[in-house]
Amino acid sequence: MYLIALFLAIGILTGLLSSMFGFGGGFVVIPVLYLLLPNLNVPDSLVMHVAVGTSLAVMIVNAINSTISHHRKGHILWFIFLRMAPGIACGALIGGVMASFIGGNILRYLFILFMIYTIASSLIKKTFVDIKDNDIAMPDPTKTSLLGGGIGFIATLLGVGGSVIIIPFLRKCQLKMINAVSLATPLSLPVAVIGTITSIWTGMQEPGLPPWCLGFVYIPAFIGIVVGGFIGVPIGTRIAHHLPDRLFSKIYLALLIVVVMTMIFE
Repeated sequence: MYLIALFLAIGILTGLLSSMFGFGGGFVVIPVLYLLLPNLNVPDSLVMHVAVGTSLAVMIVNAINSTISHHRKGHILWFIFLRMAPGIACGALIGGVMASFIGGNILRYLFILFMIYTIASSLIKKTFVDIKDNDIAMPDPTKTSLLGGGIGFIATLLGVGGSVIIIPFLRKCQLKMINAVSLATPLSLPVAVIGTITSIWTGMQEPGLPPWCLGFVYIPAFIGIVVGGFIGVPIGTRIAHHLPDRLFSKIYLALLIVVVMTMIFE
């Protein structure tokens, strides 16, 4: 009962963050499961893989739920989605296959380093907080597709959904936070679907996992977090709709700092 309540609470929080900041759940699910899974008979060498795989599976449901919620409010710029999604899907496929060949500790360190880079670059580039005008300035389609491939590769490898790259990139392109966040949710879907499939497949080759695991997806955590997400997503969408753009961007950066500190000092 304790674990059920805990997973539900995590689900509400991840659902809220998914709709508010485009986080598919990885920034909460991965650190929390990294702490819990060793006590749930998951071998230490596979803890990070299971945390990432479960995060990706949760991301599918949260991304769909958040996308529907934001679309109803007219926040999503679908022409940008169509330009970026194919490249993200290709990169996600490559990242998902390579993830099984990288050790759990290496994945953890990559996750931390990537988060630090994202925070530092966002703080240095003051345009992340201050958008000077409302004219969208996207790169040409070729550059956008190549960037999408890199986003898909890194996001699937680390199980973070891609929002930490997508949102800073879209802010540089002069998008408001509400539009950048809204796009991050459907653009996380290729990463989530391909990453989950590869996590299940490669995890099924590991003999040491407990029976509640489907490959690298821990089913009780997945169910509890997903159910909680249906409570958190509509709340997060309503809050995001009313947040001033500058405050919105500052909260986003502050949240990234909290998560990376949690992973560093574990």
